[in-house]
Amino acid sequence: MGEFLVHHVRLFDFVPKAIHCLASDEDTQRLAVSRSDGSVEIWSAKDNWFQEKIIPGQEDQSVEALVWCQQRLFSGGLQGDITEYDLMQLSHKGTHPSNAGAVWCLVANSKQTHIAAGTEEGCIVIFELTEEGLVYDKALDRQEGRILSLAWHEGGEMMVSGGIDNIRIWSVQSGHAVQRLTLGRQDRNKDTIVWSIAVTQDFTIISGDSRGKTTFWNGKQGTALKSYQSHKADVLSVCASQDGTSVFASGVDPALAQFEYTAAQANSDWKMWVRSSVRNQHTHDVRAVTIAGDSVISGGVDCQLIVNKITKKKGNKRWRRIPPVPQSQQLVDVAPDANVVMFQYTDFLELWKLGSTNKTSDKDGEILQLKNNPVKLLQLKSKGNETIVTSAISSKANFVAYSDSDSIRLYQVSIVESEEITPQVSVQRLRDVPMSLLPAHVLCFARDGGLLISAASNGTIQYMSTDKLEAVTIQPPGKFAPIHLLAVSADQRFLATGDHDSNVHVYDLQKQKHHCSLPHADSQPTALSFHPDTGDLVVAYCDQKIVEFNTVDKEYTSWCRQLLSHLPSQWSRRHSKINHIAFNPKAPHQILLHDEQMLCILDKTQPFPSSDVNLYNKSTLHSQQQQKSKSGTLEHCFHMCTRYKYLMHVETVGDNYLVVVERTPSSMTEGLPPALVKHKFGT
Repeated sequence: MGEFLVHHVRLFDFVPKAIHCLASDEDTQRLAVSRSDGSVEIWSAKDNWFQEKIIPGQEDQSVEALVWCQQRLFSGGLQGDITEYDLMQLSHKGTHPSNAGAVWCLVANSKQTHIAAGTEEGCIVIFELTEEGLVYDKALDRQEGRILSLAWHEGGEMMVSGGIDNIRIWSVQSGHAVQRLTLGRQDRNKDTIVWSIAVTQDFTIISGDSRGKTTFWNGKQGTALKSYQSHKADVLSVCASQDGTSVFASGVDPALAQFEYTAAQANSDWKMWVRSSVRNQHTHDVRAVTIAGDSVISGGVDCQLIVNKITKKKGNKRWRRIPPVPQSQQLVDVAPDANVVMFQYTDFLELWKLGSTNKTSDKDGEILQLKNNPVKLLQLKSKGNETIVTSAISSKANFVAYSDSDSIRLYQVSIVESEEITPQVSVQRLRDVPMSLLPAHVLCFARDGGLLISAASNGTIQYMSTDKLEAVTIQPPGKFAPIHLLAVSADQRFLATGDHDSNVHVYDLQKQKHHCSLPHADSQPTALSFHPDTGDLVVAYCDQKIVEFNTVDKEYTSWCRQLLSHLPSQWSRRHSKINHIAFNPKAPHQILLHDEQMLCILDKTQPFPSSDVNLYNKSTLHSQQQQKSKSGTLEHCFHMCTRYKYLMHVETVGDNYLVVVERTPSSMTEGLPPALVKHKFGT
């Protein structure tokens, strides 16, 4: 199967950001997630929760609310503006002032024609959505205190707002409050804050407040139907299902409480709201809860998305945890010819020289003493502390490039080895980069560093010689779709791209035109790479399919066709997405695949497994090597290793070295604030 000396790297101090807001769009089956740094992520539900895009945040701009309207995404924050996002170019498209201070909440009407904003100054400001953007329509009567939560009834004529000590029901047409519902206080001198509001079709109002209570109200009569002390601290978010029969609530007490509208007794027509379940899956405050299709999604300070199935199906796991590791953004790159690894942070890059050893061992997993320790070579800060969107390093580490939302910057790096501990490093920016080179979503270098390839923000492919600094532009076939994957063949003839419309295109760089396209898949590609010897293109998809494509004959290889019909069911049921593909230099028939929790070596010379094989039943590299020594053969071609978590990057260096960059779950959570203390029974 192949043996490697592993550079086990834990130098990357990646820190995920807390989740602030969630918003789902039923039409496109996408979920928008905002983080504490102002960035917004777009997740695809139909691709089994694949992180498609990351829109970088801007300095001094927070995101306190998100809303979809006509498949367009809007946010509001403390700066007092409503921002629309360009989901193609991954940037801010336009802003509109609220004219009433900070925006705490946003909601769209059922007809998707208007957006309402709850503001710091106590106004509900309504905007009409046009093709050009938002146009001010009207403002409802000003109330005392800020408006922290909003819900728009499906009929479009009534709106419900939550603030301090009260809930108001508004007539959208007149702009006046028609009812005021007063909440009690636990402490005489402490306000009760209504953090979240939801409303059902029959005008039942659900509120979550700072007392830890989830309350159900009759919106037509203005009376409380039922109140539950559902949590031990503030309820920050509530949401209701489309049919209005299920409600979910969570907050500072991270338990996710579910309520169902059900018959009080068997064969009775009288129904009431009852608490049906409580799920303890988060460790820290839950800031947002939303429903997307048949799932309820929650997220908060622990940075993780939790997806729970609403429908109950026997035999299926009802929930899953999505780790806070980027899927659509490669934060680690390796220069294999120079033994250098590069880490991408928010506004700077770090280059490290890998350690070396002259020790050997036949014992699996033994830690070898280093002759030279890893050395930090360089920290390269972005201009004006702008957020770095993407970056790349050449194989010899002589060129480094990165792109922010404005431009691409290219640097020439010289690393001179010496007898001293630290090598001498010099950096020079190449300022003659042509203006025609647009900001990029993805960057990569050809093998020898002679070409810099860019997936431009306008959907085109651009590449530039690092010697002549002249840009060439290739127009992709078909309609515009953001490109998130790039790969160049070893002979620099072919370039492969993957986009969010599930297309994989191959371009001939010598002829500067489109060469061919892979058959259109049902899901998006997550990783692709050219084999260094055969030139075949290997692609992994969201639905866990792996294909090998001959770019000369323009067809799948015979091995690929057999693999597609022999994929184990356990492999196809996996949730994590393959995010990188590499090859074993000593054994060209071995393909290395990894996601954030697993490394797989796919051996093309071994037989295919049965569909019901258990891939993870002691099938680590160590146990399979023992099996090989006893029987002389391996059971099947899938060889799994689950020793590392979370895997940020895996790459081969030289003939027998493997660079494994790991960021452990404990290192990600060690900087989190204290969680709510819950006393357990018997303590």
